[in-house]
Amino acid sequence: MLDGLLGDVADLCRDDERLCLLPISRVLVDDADWLSERIAVFPPEAISSNKLRVVEWPARRLADIMRLKGDGALALSGDALDWAKSSATNIDLPDFFGSALLAFPVRIDWSRLLTPGSHEAHLEMLRTQMEGCERILDLVRFEQSDLWTPQKLPGRVGLLQNTPYCAGLFYSRADHESYLIAGEIVTHQLIVGLGTDLSGVFIAPIPTGELGSLATYALRLYTDALEAQSETSRFVQLMSLIEFLADPNGFTRMQDARKAIGRQIARDRADYEAIQLDFHYLATEPGPVDQPKRGLRHNIVHLGKRLEDLTIANERNALFRRLARYVGVPISHMIEHGDKDWSFIVALREKAKGRLGLV
Repeated sequence: MLDGLLGDVADLCRDDERLCLLPISRVLVDDADWLSERIAVFPPEAISSNKLRVVEWPARRLADIMRLKGDGALALSGDALDWAKSSATNIDLPDFFGSALLAFPVRIDWSRLLTPGSHEAHLEMLRTQMEGCERILDLVRFEQSDLWTPQKLPGRVGLLQNTPYCAGLFYSRADHESYLIAGEIVTHQLIVGLGTDLSGVFIAPIPTGELGSLATYALRLYTDALEAQSETSRFVQLMSLIEFLADPNGFTRMQDARKAIGRQIARDRADYEAIQLDFHYLATEPGPVDQPKRGLRHNIVHLGKRLEDLTIANERNALFRRLARYVGVPISHMIEHGDKDWSFIVALREKAKGRLGLV
């Protein structure tokens, strides 16, 4: 039987749920602990494969295939072929349990796991659980990482370190057996830096109202910006995120978005005016169309320039720190008031007009 924290996670499983384990790289975990209400995180080698009675995993299946094949050809079909495709990753149990692991209950069709119908069906099961956990990791990235130090970003949930493969283990307490599936899902991965220290980190759930749903999507956009492959891409994605935060329900021009964001985050009138002036630099300065403009997004989008060519390193560092505030405060408001609807943010901005002397 499972004991300790792993047993506590398994106890959360309802009748139609199983236990799932996914690897996560680029994280430091001192001790097994809760990461959220239903997800626990374990250091490498904290869980023994014997406790989960793993009966199927890629390296074992590949060894069986090679033994049966011998010096000749081996024809596979049906479920044997579907499982054989996972075996091509050759992931062994020490590889999997030697990674930091997330453990959590999942609702899954157990018979379909055993007889998937295709390798792609296995990958879809795995992808679904990865994406569910990524929502929690989006909050970790928002709270623990920053826009100017990509070296501190955690890896993608499910991606096994030092391999191009994703893997996941599914355990049935009723049968006391587990199965490990694997394959190619993630298209790219971070390799710079050591990642994130998850020791002592606990992520509270986002309320499930309209603002909570908007916050979840905004956090995904924020992660995309954090993981951008260049500072130019990160900047452009953050500017798009600002437009979303200004009005998630419709298209908003930057000249209107900067006013909306400014009213929401400004400390006083002087701060508001400084934010508006900064947006002229970040986006497009007003003036005749045929006149050169200093606005960064204008030069990047319309003139094909790079942020790295328009600014020096110290300027970009300061720029991303300002952008972290412009997107961070509105996202934090969405999370804090996640049980409310969008009208709450509209009212917040209208109230700020009087405080800032904009009425």
